[in-house]
Amino acid sequence: MMGLILAAGTGTRMESTTPKCLLNLDGTSIIEYQLECFKEFGINDIVVVVGFNSNMIKERIGNNVKYVNNLDFKTTNNLYSMSAASSSINDDFVCVYSDLLFHKGILKNCIDSNSNACLMVEKKIKEETMRVKIHDNKIIQVNKTIPFEKADGNFIGMAKFSKNEKKFLFAEINELIEVGNQQSYYTTAIEKLIDKGRPVNYAYTEGYPWADIDTITELSDAKIIFKDLISDN
Repeated sequence: MMGLILAAGTGTRMESTTPKCLLNLDGTSIIEYQLECFKEFGINDIVVVVGFNSNMIKERIGNNVKYVNNLDFKTTNNLYSMSAASSSINDDFVCVYSDLLFHKGILKNCIDSNSNACLMVEKKIKEETMRVKIHDNKIIQVNKTIPFEKADGNFIGMAKFSKNEKKFLFAEINELIEVGNQQSYYTTAIEKLIDKGRPVNYAYTEGYPWADIDTITELSDAKIIFKDLISDN
């Protein structure tokens, strides 16, 4: 199994020249913590898609990962980053957003899923995070426009895809890019899979803590969570 970290974005709301994945959390960084978690579960083949101030990331985490460059990071979104990583992924893989801080129990639940496509879902809905709609134990929608009262939870930014599902996922990603959707989230491709009858499953975070970090306030909250994670692991 492989790991994929999407770390090309500029993180404009942080108003910092430091990529969000390198923000300091009690002496380490988010991405270093993610790499530690991957390796604890035997995931040593890791691809990191970089863009904004990529040299800072490369200098911090070194040559223990494979880097893929999204040279158009200023004008694209993570759909484009996923496409850039396509040729580097040749096995089952877990994909995480580089600003996602998570308890290792969430990653274990993701890895343990037997589904070809599994999104990690939090039942308690957060305003900014991508929402999901579930029916018959499968995800039928994943986007930010689902009304709160109809949403069944949030997609937290961690997903697992089998080697077989990869070809279907990246086919949809590439098709979206060809018709000018470079600024889309890769969840748009997941919804296209759903529309074509591909089952997309989920696993719950089961109360384990997590945080996606977009603002200074969320960073402050994450530092508190991070200390709890260290004490729990």
